Order: sequence, then C-alpha cells, then structure tokens
Amino acid sequence: MNRTILLIIAFLAIFAESLLAPYYPMYFAKVFDIHDSNTVGWYIGSCRIVFMAAYPIWAVISKRYSLGSILICTQGMAGVICIACAYSTSYAVFFALSLVMIFFKASYLLIYPHLIQNSSSRYKEIGVLGIILNAGMICSTLASSIWMEQFQIQYIFLIIAAFDFLQMIFSYYFLSADIRSVVSEKTAHAEPAVPVFSLVRIGLLTLFLYLLSTTLRPFYTEFILGQTRYAHTILEAGCLFILPSLSVILFYFIFRKENFSRSDMTILVVAGCFALSVYVQQFETPFILICFIRIVYGFLLFYLCVYLDLLFFESVSSAHVAVWYAFIHVIQNIAYLTAPLYVGYKIGVNGLDAQFDIAFVCALLFLSILTVTSISFKRKTHRYESFR
Repeated sequence: MNRTILLIIAFLAIFAESLLAPYYPMYFAKVFDIHDSNTVGWYIGSCRIVFMAAYPIWAVISKRYSLGSILICTQGMAGVICIACAYSTSYAVFFALSLVMIFFKASYLLIYPHLIQNSSSRYKEIGVLGIILNAGMICSTLASSIWMEQFQIQYIFLIIAAFDFLQMIFSYYFLSADIRSVVSEKTAHAEPAVPVFSLVRIGLLTLFLYLLSTTLRPFYTEFILGQTRYAHTILEAGCLFILPSLSVILFYFIFRKENFSRSDMTILVVAGCFALSVYVQQFETPFILICFIRIVYGFLLFYLCVYLDLLFFESVSSAHVAVWYAFIHVIQNIAYLTAPLYVGYKIGVNGLDAQFDIAFVCALLFLSILTVTSISFKRKTHRYESFR
C-alpha cells in the first residue's frame, strides 16, 4: 500500500511540476509582457538553484520526521503559494513566490531513493519510476496545451495547487508516520570502499546527458510553432513535445520482458544513434518524420538514463547510497540550472536553432566520455534481464 501511494504522489508531483514546462516563454509574454529569452532562462535557472539547495535540507529534516509528515506540510504550503502565483500581476512578486514554492516542492524527491533502495528488483523499480515520470509529463503537457487554448494562462496555477493539495490528502490518510526516507537509514556494518572512478564516470555522463535533455525543453515548443511545416496549433506543438515521453512508455510495456545488452559496444552504438537523433531535429522536415525522430530520441534517452541509474545503484553500497545519491542529484540540477541560462542567452543571440547546436555538442561529449572511460575502465560485459 505505501509503495502504491508513494508512486501516486510521485505522479501527482510530476504532473503539477511539468504543467508549465513547455510554455514558460508564452506564460511570460502573456502575463508579464516579457519576451526576453534571457529572463525566461534566468527564471528557470533560479528555480533549479533553489531545487538543488532544498533537497539536502529536506534530507536532513527527514532524519527526524517521517516522509509522510514532511509531504503533508510541504505540499500543503506549495499549494497555498501556487494560488498566490495565479493572482500575481507583478513579475518580481511572482519570481519570489515561485522560489519559495519550489523549495517546498523539492521534498517529493525523497520518494525516489526510498523506493529504489528498498525494492526487491531495482531494475523494475527504476523502470516503473521512469514510466511515472514520463506519464506525468505527457498528461501535464496535454492538459496545459488544452488549457492554454481555452482559458487564461495564469490560472493554470490553480490546477497546480489542486494537485498539491491532493498530494497532501494522500499523504495524510495513507502514509504511516513510521515511513522514513532512505537518507535516514544507518548501517552498523563495515562500510566498503567507495568506487570513486566509477562514480566520477557516472557523474560526468549524467551531467552531459541532463544538459542535453534540459536544453531541448524550455524553448522547443517555441521552435515548433515558428516552423510552418511542423505544427500550427499549441496542441500540436505540445504533442511533439511529449512524444519522447510517450515513446518511453511504449518502450517499457513492449520490451520489459526482453533481454537487453549492457555491453560497452551496445551502449556506444546507442549513444551514437542518440547524438544523431539530436542533430537531425533542427532541420525542416515533414511532420510525420519529425514525429518519428522524436520517438527515437525519447527511446534512446530513456535507454541511457536507465543504464546510468542501474550503474549507479550497482556501484554504491547501501552504506553510501544517501551521500552519493545527493551527489548525483546535485549534478543533475547543475545541468537543470546551467542549460536554461545558457540556451536562453544563445537563443537571444543566434535564434531558436541554437538549442540543437548546444544539445548536439553535449551529445558528442557524452559519447566521447563514454568511449574513453569504457576503454580505460574494463567493466564486465554481461547480459541482464531488465524490469522483470
């Protein structure tokens, strides 16, 4: 029961967090009459700074209070602040409220290490969490696309607030007080040595993969809406935005019982094809072709993300998982922070096509690091049964 409730809360949190993800530039233009991509980039980057700083704070708090208790308080507060955001007409006030809201929302991240570390099958749990993440993004993008065309854009924060309050209700009624985040667990056993090289390798690969994926998010719908052959409506642009997430769900349900090679050669081929899928998205192509490219891009991105997650949890013992999960979290949020800032600046200078140039460079760096470390780090090559 607790696992199911935590998965539901994770879905609701992702849904609420992602509602505005494809449409921040449009939101700023319509509500605040701000058309500067740099401002949008700084806003998203600032939110990521708060998110990155907030998680370690909630990790410390979770040593004294149950996960359920934390979620009740934080999601309730986030909901109240969302309502204030909906009626804010000043950008400065909206900016300040958003940062406080993000601080409280960051607490839901405590759910992930708790579920994975305590699962009997980490492969399956990582896959399920990937489905939750992408299903939440798909549903939220479709919902926000419809909302944008039918209602006043700023009141979408009322929907976000409703989902925050729903998380609070689930936490209050279903999560027992003795649930503890994995970050509060201690071990009495001797601590094994930390595989530093492996973790540095995972950290670098994580950095460039998340830089790449984050670069193609904030301004992608703006790029699509500006292309005559790609899409003509907000809903169509939103559908293209979520196609990678949709492909993840199809990938999981079609192939979850198959064997996947995790050999160095297989991962290198996947990474190479992934870089190519990033590069070709910038060209003017028929709508059906860009749909196919986006699906392939999402499939390969998910493959690489699962590979890194499995590599991490296999490399780190339970004695170190809290510290090193925080390390990976910080790296992810460095990517979340720097990508919107830099891509916002480059788009302001070179136009919307610049996001694909940045993403392709990140893909090449990911492939280069993967190649060099695979040669120097003779990891065992084996087959494994995924998501069973």
